[in-house]
Amino acid sequence: MRASPAWILIALPLLWAAPSAPAQQPEAVQGQPAAESSPAAERETAEPAAPPAEGRTLAEWYAMGGWVMHVLVGMSVLSLIVILERFWSLRRGATLPRDFLGQYRDHAHRGELKQVVELCSQSDHAAARVLRSGLVHFDQGLADMVDAASVAGEQESGGLRRNLPLLAALGNMATMLGLLGTVLGMIESFDLIAKTGTGDARVVAGGIFQALVTTAAGLMVGLVAIGAHSLLRRKAEGLEVELVEKSSRMLEDLWLRREASKLPQGEASEAAAG
Repeated sequence: MRASPAWILIALPLLWAAPSAPAQQPEAVQGQPAAESSPAAERETAEPAAPPAEGRTLAEWYAMGGWVMHVLVGMSVLSLIVILERFWSLRRGATLPRDFLGQYRDHAHRGELKQVVELCSQSDHAAARVLRSGLVHFDQGLADMVDAASVAGEQESGGLRRNLPLLAALGNMATMLGLLGTVLGMIESFDLIAKTGTGDARVVAGGIFQALVTTAAGLMVGLVAIGAHSLLRRKAEGLEVELVEKSSRMLEDLWLRREASKLPQGEASEAAAG
């Protein structure tokens, strides 16, 4: 019994420490991750998460390009006007109308030279003008008629290709103007580097980004204009060849009908001159 007080004195500290050990263990475990995660928490506090990127509107893209965009818009509008005008003018029906060709063929098959000349005189399109130039030389022979029609066809080619050089120039100028805008933007960006240094790369990158907008806009305008010019030029060349060939065949057909019907030579000259 004498030992019981000693055992009690030894057991009391153990009993006191037993419940406190589990409480201290979580604190140590919880403290360790907290100590490890504290730098990340500090970084998150110091550097807030960037907002998600949003798409820019067309007006914002336009404003980023500066004054060069104003000129490019004007050139794109002018290019569009020329493209639409040429597509309308280079229609086959405007150069070689089907109704006109049918009426000419009917008169030619009947050998009606006077009616053919009147039909060409009353019509105002490329086919009528070329045929009228050939019919003036009807009494001089088929070769002279065809030569005159060929010369008239070459003259009509100028009208078929009207405004195409302007379209090509607009395409080239738009591309060069876009590059000019980029060079001006690069100059501005390097000027910022000289003034502020390279500490903030976002300032320089923003200037270069804005400068490249003009290059993209200039290339888009130039590609459309140059592509349309190539297409319209081929269309005009095809109409030129078809105009001369068809006019020559029509004059030859009329000449053969005239020989078959033995039309007087004087009638042809009077009809063509009138």
